[in-house]
Amino acid sequence: MKKEKYISNFSLKLYNLCQRLPFLRYLKVLLYFTDSLLLLFIKKPKYKINNKKKEILIIYNYAFGDGMIWLCSARGLRDIYPKSKYNITLICQKGIHQLYENEKIFDKVIPYDLTKSTFNIKTRFNLYKLLRKKYYDILLDPIGVHECTTNVFMSRVISAKDKITILDKTLNEYLCPKLIYNKIYTKIIEVRKPNLSLIEFYAEFIRELGNKDFKVKFTKTKIDNFKIELPDNYYIVFPSASTLMKRWPIERYAEIIKMIYKKTKLPILFCGTNNDIESINELKKLISDIPQYDYTNKTSLLEFIEVIKRAKFVITNDTSTYHIAVINEVPVTIITGGYTYNRYVKYEFENMDKHLKPYIVISDNKKCFNCDNNCKRLKSGDDIWPCLNDISIENAWKVIEKMINDVRRK
Repeated sequence: MKKEKYISNFSLKLYNLCQRLPFLRYLKVLLYFTDSLLLLFIKKPKYKINNKKKEILIIYNYAFGDGMIWLCSARGLRDIYPKSKYNITLICQKGIHQLYENEKIFDKVIPYDLTKSTFNIKTRFNLYKLLRKKYYDILLDPIGVHECTTNVFMSRVISAKDKITILDKTLNEYLCPKLIYNKIYTKIIEVRKPNLSLIEFYAEFIRELGNKDFKVKFTKTKIDNFKIELPDNYYIVFPSASTLMKRWPIERYAEIIKMIYKKTKLPILFCGTNNDIESINELKKLISDIPQYDYTNKTSLLEFIEVIKRAKFVITNDTSTYHIAVINEVPVTIITGGYTYNRYVKYEFENMDKHLKPYIVISDNKKCFNCDNNCKRLKSGDDIWPCLNDISIENAWKVIEKMINDVRRK
């Protein structure tokens, strides 16, 4: 997308390193103690009684695709905290704020480079100064305390009468010590339902906050004044991903694209940000004889969503593009490993229409699924996760061809 740079190259390299060396995730707990030094130089705000409305702050530092899922549940907040009695402020990753500002849920959206704040002391210090400008009645942290991620450290800094978060008790391993999160939060919602998909995880949070009858449903993103000219018919292939380890081999994508063109004669359309250009250019060289359009870096975030919504179908190994397509009811195939399968790939919730379910390509080796990126099969020199590399062109084509046939029948 144009205008905003969501993830710096350094951040991406650091994230890739953490994926390859999972033990580094444990070291993040040290930030709790280094933050103590920063907080010595930042005063706490005083509580001011507001007789008109109570103030709520929500922390949501997760990525674009996860934010799409969060919005499906966030709409249930206003049944608990009506506008007449509550002001709701959301702080999120800079760039992605366009997504939340486009909705009518929040009274205020604060964008900040939360990714950079994880490793840049100056950015982190300024973030904490920003967080301590105001005293809130309620802090909501829907991401949870499974791991010592940015939301936990931000929750510690914020001054609020009540601090509420969530913890999935079915997980085998907790990377955030109980001693830390019990000291930070006043209420921890405990979930004991195994294998929850992310959309249901957030729904449980809303239900436990007070909207007991809340039911999840997809809500399509709306955009006004879409002015970008698009071809009448196209499909999208998104070969990039948040980490190098999650990118299915480019040459396999090229073979799939050739098979699609032989079957449909449809042109392919590419879109994304600076972070995706390398993968896209590599793929374009392998399919130079296939009709194609390149909209990389030519759309805003909301325009990017609209480009996906107008596609005949989407093929990706990136969960952000995947979630956008699923929620906006665009036929989509995701080629994925099993690293976080139940939480971030499955879509299962009560009364979900069967025709809305995505097409998923996975390897046959399911015994090690849901390892949370802590792969026991990973060998030195591996460029991608073994379970993703196990997926052949033939296996992927079986699922993709079925999707295409289903699209044609509609």
